[in-house]
Amino acid sequence: MRYPKCVHPEVAWQQSEPHTAMTSSMRSRNATKNAPTASTVKDTQQDEKIHGVDDDEKRLWSPNFHSAFSLLAVVRVLSALVNIISDCDEVFNYWEPLHHLMHGFGLQTWEYSPAYALRSYLYLLAHAIPAKLGAVLVFGNTKLGFFFGLRVALAFISAASEALFYRGIVHAFGPVVGRYTLALLTFNSGLFLASTAFLPSSFVMYLLMLFSYAWMVSDKSFSVNALVAGVTAVLCGWPYVGVMCVPFFFDSIVRFGVVRPIRFGLVVVSLVLAAELAVNYFYYRKLVLPALNIVVYNVLSSGSELYGTEPWHYYAQNLVLNSNIAAVLALVSVPLTVGMVAMGRHRAQTMRQALFLSPLWIWLGIMIVQAHKEERFLFPVYPLVCAAAAFSLKAIHAVVTAVLPRRLGSVVVAIALILYTTLSVMRVASVSTQYGAPIRLYQHMATEVLPSAEPTVPNAHVIVCVGKEWHRFPSHFFFPDHVRLHFIRSGFRGQLPGFFNTTHNVPPNMNDQNVDEPSRYVPLSTCDFVVDRTVPPASAHPDEPGFDLHADWIELHAEPYLLAEASHRLFRAFYVPFYTPSHVKFTSYAVYGRKTK
Repeated sequence: MRYPKCVHPEVAWQQSEPHTAMTSSMRSRNATKNAPTASTVKDTQQDEKIHGVDDDEKRLWSPNFHSAFSLLAVVRVLSALVNIISDCDEVFNYWEPLHHLMHGFGLQTWEYSPAYALRSYLYLLAHAIPAKLGAVLVFGNTKLGFFFGLRVALAFISAASEALFYRGIVHAFGPVVGRYTLALLTFNSGLFLASTAFLPSSFVMYLLMLFSYAWMVSDKSFSVNALVAGVTAVLCGWPYVGVMCVPFFFDSIVRFGVVRPIRFGLVVVSLVLAAELAVNYFYYRKLVLPALNIVVYNVLSSGSELYGTEPWHYYAQNLVLNSNIAAVLALVSVPLTVGMVAMGRHRAQTMRQALFLSPLWIWLGIMIVQAHKEERFLFPVYPLVCAAAAFSLKAIHAVVTAVLPRRLGSVVVAIALILYTTLSVMRVASVSTQYGAPIRLYQHMATEVLPSAEPTVPNAHVIVCVGKEWHRFPSHFFFPDHVRLHFIRSGFRGQLPGFFNTTHNVPPNMNDQNVDEPSRYVPLSTCDFVVDRTVPPASAHPDEPGFDLHADWIELHAEPYLLAEASHRLFRAFYVPFYTPSHVKFTSYAVYGRKTK
């Protein structure tokens, strides 16, 4: 479900607030036993011709898959534990439907109405099994445990995908670019946010990294693994990313002919399509292909523009915010690549590099011209931003060492990586500490505020209400089964979700035009608890009462939440020790209970 300002505006720079082992083992070989034949010498020379990596660089050390995975997993698990939910689509289009499948109730958006069928149930089910394992093995078999179990599972999946992506770069472009890429991936603040988000854009990010890895290591044969990853990303994840696979499709045809790619492609598409149709038929009770429906809605109509538009530079600002100097270095890779091709230096390697990075520029070119923009739309290209920046760092190192003392090249690269890491850590610290109040509050409610015993009246529920803070609700996984979320009237005038009845019946009062549905609201008198954020009186909406001063309600627990309009723009975007605390203001994010009379 998409709404104007549904994404936390705090994480967007442009708005006033921050809205397997497929790797080969490295074994020493007996030189006599493995003496090169004429054939292997020819193959080796061909590899060097393709990759343009000299023998001296090939002998450089680079972390193996297991070391890279271990490093990345530490950072990604930290993300699973402290990451915010920056987009309400994650809750209402994925966490809530999954909660309905597992617990029999949850909030339903219009996209899940069989009348529209824009969302895939196969995608939801693919997350249920690893989440259950994570919950049982790590957090305990509870609803909160399931929530964080899924996040931890996503953390490990992302770490494995990134480690393979890095090893593919080492294989195709050498250990220097690979090591730079690993450092940039590890500390990228955009990846910190994207890696553990329960969103199709994160799902396809994993698959595109696996796709890229399979392509990079397929020197002499067509990669079925790449095909499977690409088709799954398009049909089960997010269909638009198909454009990012086009360059590799043509590359496969040039290298391996037309027959094999098309033959294998038809088989893989048929198998994935059959699974997608079968699972969705079970839930929708009709043959639907959500990937096709969502393209028809967003591309062939102006439906997506109902949910807010942004200027062309929105993505540039968000890339700089979440990738800082890596975004600039990625941009520099374009003239560097063109220049190297023009000079004829390492032409084969440079053309391969341009092909590898082309999905980044294709994606950004398409996204920039779309009126509807969301930060999550950048998730699929974050790894490629890191790779492009790594190519630039290698080129800069070569230029500096060519005209200045050799050591200065390493110093320049080290300074760039230290600055990048520092800014990334400051960004993550800002988002997690200054905007983490909703998850912290709902966690406290689950363990300390909400009654653990069910109401004595049959079929009665404890009602938690939200008004203007509806888009920061983290899902019913934070509530016991006898607690329900309901909406009270606020200044928002779009369509809010209703509760699932079944997955196959068309719910009443649903529309695809984001028109407000009055049936979604309940009177304040029916609420047992209210979650609200205190705002200055001057910015308060007439339909949004201040519960901190309300005669019938008392604050039970509160967490500090950044007051963006009263805070310095730079210091709210990046947490600067000793400076940020004195340049930002906080308000209260609280749960209120009824006063006893």
